[in-house]
Amino acid sequence: MRCSSAAHTRFYHRFHVVWVTKYRYKVLQGLMRERIREIIVQTCAEMGVHIVQGVLGQDQVHMFFWILPKLALSNIIQHIKGRSS
Repeated sequence: MRCSSAAHTRFYHRFHVVWVTKYRYKVLQGLMRERIREIIVQTCAEMGVHIVQGVLGQDQVHMFFWILPKLALSNIIQHIKGRSS
């Protein structure tokens, strides 16, 4: 386990986040799947979030990423889900 460091802190903020489509409809297919992947990667890059691993299923999204301590997990997920909806 490797910790990251800032000016006066050492941190290890890794999160595994899963969200599903409404009623678990299998709508993440084809061109929509590729576009959602682009949006998620772009949004994370803008916010300074490093995606360690991510998987798009037909009805769910799994993401494992690390963030800086100054960022709130709820704000990150709010931006990603808001832009990809």
